[in-house]
Amino acid sequence: MENKQFYHLCGDGPESRNFITCKADFRAAFNLVGVCAANTDAVVVSFSIEESHGHYLLWATKSDSIAFKDKYESLYRHSASRTRKKGNELCLDFELYPIDTEAYLLNVAAYTIIQATKDGKPVMFYDYRWGTGSMYFRDKNHIPVWYFDDNGVIQEPVRFDNLGRTEQREIVHSRTLTLPDDWLICNGLILPSNYVDVARFEEIYRSHNRFRVFTASSKAREEELRRIMSAYHGVTLEDLEARSLCGDLCKTIFGTRDPRRLNAVQRVNLAQQLRRQYRMTFRQLATLVRLDEKELRINVRT
Repeated sequence: MENKQFYHLCGDGPESRNFITCKADFRAAFNLVGVCAANTDAVVVSFSIEESHGHYLLWATKSDSIAFKDKYESLYRHSASRTRKKGNELCLDFELYPIDTEAYLLNVAAYTIIQATKDGKPVMFYDYRWGTGSMYFRDKNHIPVWYFDDNGVIQEPVRFDNLGRTEQREIVHSRTLTLPDDWLICNGLILPSNYVDVARFEEIYRSHNRFRVFTASSKAREEELRRIMSAYHGVTLEDLEARSLCGDLCKTIFGTRDPRRLNAVQRVNLAQQLRRQYRMTFRQLATLVRLDEKELRINVRT
């Protein structure tokens, strides 16, 4: 049985080109976090979304985290296809990073919500509409930022089952997926209070002051996060070099240079050895050993 742990899901800014191109994209990317939370077993603990990428903290098994990632990518691609102009195609490159130390967790949890402020937007993270920074260590009388419309007027949330079918589909961006009837919607947004595990986030820091310290992310802590993420993400080698290394290793272990001659278990083993020796990305491994990337992510230890 798989154990649950924290995972950091994020898009690679330079690779995830044109993630957000308009306000409709922001709304879709925001709402689809809730849709995926409702339709997978992954628990969302925090997130923030910017034009070039998003950061999401999940509590789940490895399989459920991958299911969340794959569903989010698929739904967002479908939604974005309606807002893209020719020559402005979407390129997504999301990655899952397992969080296996308390130090990493303390840094990355704050990192997932402070992005807008850290990247120079003239807004504090707790006022940022497209993230959950406003939810933690707040007074019970705090009014969520999503209750305010574009004119600053507070709107009343409505239950999902009180919306018309067309409006429901516009919110979930799917004809087959839905939300629990009692989930609340406000200003066309799925309220994160329906699904975000605020208590689990607050347990990471345990006090207001400790949380304050880590939201003031230092350059050293940020560089350490990027180092860990880069090491886990892996390296994409030139195709010819990667195929040569794969063939050599396959020959050494199994007596053939052709991975197609191997059974599924042997291919996973080959991918494991390639990952261990050369830190190849899962995407490249899937191509080399001819297995589904999702299956490799589940079965290859990192």
